[in-house]
Amino acid sequence: MSQAIHTFKTIPQTTFRRLRNTPSYIFLVWRWGTWLYALVWIIARRPYLDPPQVNTAIILLLVTFIQSLVVTLYAPVLQIFLPDFLRFNRRPRDERRTHQLTTKPQRARQIRRPQPLAADEEAEIAPPMARSRNLYRDLVVYGLDVVICGLVIYFSGPFGRPPFGASSPFYRYGLSTIFVAAFAYHYRGGLLAACGYELFVLFGAYFPPPGTIPFTIQLQDLAGAVVDAPLIAILSAFLATLLESYTRSKRREQDNVRRQRAFMRVSETLVTGAHDRQKLLRQSAEQIRRGGHFERLIVALLTNNESGEERRQAEINTYIEAGLEASLVEDISSDESETFIEQVGQAGEKLVSFEPLDRGTASDGYGLARLYIPFFKDGQVYLILGAESVRQTPFETKHDEFLSIVGPQLLVTLENMRLTEQTAELAASAERGRIAREMHDGVAQLVYMLSLNTETCSALAHRLADATPEDAQTLAPLTDRLDKLVTISKQALWETRLYMFTLKPLISGSTTLTEMLTNQAREFETISGLPARLEVEGEEQGTHGDQRLSRKRAQVGTAIFRITQEALTNAYKHAGASQVLVRLHYLPRAIEVEIRDDGKGLNLLPPSDDLTATSERQRIYSGHGLRGMRERAEELDGTFDVRQLPEGGACVYTCIPV
Repeated sequence: MSQAIHTFKTIPQTTFRRLRNTPSYIFLVWRWGTWLYALVWIIARRPYLDPPQVNTAIILLLVTFIQSLVVTLYAPVLQIFLPDFLRFNRRPRDERRTHQLTTKPQRARQIRRPQPLAADEEAEIAPPMARSRNLYRDLVVYGLDVVICGLVIYFSGPFGRPPFGASSPFYRYGLSTIFVAAFAYHYRGGLLAACGYELFVLFGAYFPPPGTIPFTIQLQDLAGAVVDAPLIAILSAFLATLLESYTRSKRREQDNVRRQRAFMRVSETLVTGAHDRQKLLRQSAEQIRRGGHFERLIVALLTNNESGEERRQAEINTYIEAGLEASLVEDISSDESETFIEQVGQAGEKLVSFEPLDRGTASDGYGLARLYIPFFKDGQVYLILGAESVRQTPFETKHDEFLSIVGPQLLVTLENMRLTEQTAELAASAERGRIAREMHDGVAQLVYMLSLNTETCSALAHRLADATPEDAQTLAPLTDRLDKLVTISKQALWETRLYMFTLKPLISGSTTLTEMLTNQAREFETISGLPARLEVEGEEQGTHGDQRLSRKRAQVGTAIFRITQEALTNAYKHAGASQVLVRLHYLPRAIEVEIRDDGKGLNLLPPSDDLTATSERQRIYSGHGLRGMRERAEELDGTFDVRQLPEGGACVYTCIPV
């Protein structure tokens, strides 16, 4: 009961307020009202009719009743009350859709009725009877309605005087077919239906049907029967024109207001979401979809580079979609969308397409409309906005204009984000470089001089002890203290250099990972006094101008440099090793690095053990140092492990894909 009440409450909002079904209501009231008029008229005149005429009247009443019932079921206004009255099986468009149709039979049988693009938008004026995209079928339906009404008025002419035209009880009933054609095809359709209807009137006047009493044609009777139909056609077509003009005006007004609101929402999203690229793209995609009233919207960022004279294939770097509702899965495929994006990225031209849906009668002219617009940066396609909807027509100019306005806004926001990030990185890099220079010219030089002086004093003390054996016992405490100072000074110098490398930008210009690790091994060997050997297998591959690959290689190189740095520090401080081996292996899709020492080995604890333990072993190898190395590798989808070597010592291993 509540659903029925809700349906009747929505009638004013869907008909009288919007006027979209006004022709249907007028037509149905007219046709059924005039049919009841004919029924009452025949019942009242039955005593005065001959038995053959009574039989003819009953047949005509039955025919017109069936006709009125059929056109009522064929009227768009019936969809308010019986939206699922007609069901049609959908035929698969191709073999790719077969699985979807077999797994979702209920959805495949769903009828998509004409709907406005938004809840607050004026829908198109619906004709009294449903129309399709098949012109021939419409001509048959509307023409058959004219023929039936014409035959009814022709055979019902003998019921009155004169025995043709307006004297027939079905004359007004037949005028409704002119009303139908005028609202569906305006002046041309209405006047054409009026001419066809008048042909039956004139035919009845000059060629009376069987059973007609002889009569003399009067000019006023003929004029009265001929004038009504064209007048009804003109008035109906004029009313249809007024309704459509009002609807178009209202829709233009609503479109302008809606577009302004959409631009405002998109602008707010671009401003508030400028700190997070993914969040910005997701929110912008949803706002653009709503603003343009698309069933699905796609935002794609492309990576399109050039290497020499050869142009590389465009790659989808980021793919965001919004609005893929469950009811549209059978019509819209993400794989097809990615194919269209790649085509637009290669061609660099806008793509507009309209693919009719193969749903038989249920499709009613609906198709999948697509609109893909590329936006350029530095002469290359950088951003593509794609819109998809199931509609009866391709996308209009207003949709193209909407995407053409919001696209550059999104592109400018993304570029501003990139420049902001780049500025922050450059500022941080410059500051790190400044601090590293200050440390190098200040603290590092002082620590280096302290280390040299300590080594000189230690060497001098040892020579004195060797030269005067009687004083060796006296100088022993001094030489021990000086040896410790030498070790401490070297460790301080190594720590200072380590901090300098931490602050110093790692990858700049043409510096490769091999060169970085070579310099690192030499620096470690010079400061620590431990032999450090670097073995390289394979060759480091170039990026060929691919910025995305360059950024990935820089991240991997930074992680490997930091992990090697931490492993060398641990080997120098705690392993008691006599030498260190760094093995760098370039794989086709990854980079491996091993740092081996021949020290006392490690009794490692798992990373999940208590990190608050006070022992040095736990602090170094199950604390922040080990965790930091592991996190650096895992952040780049790599693997990390610390193994005990059978011959003694430890091996730090990591493998990171590139």
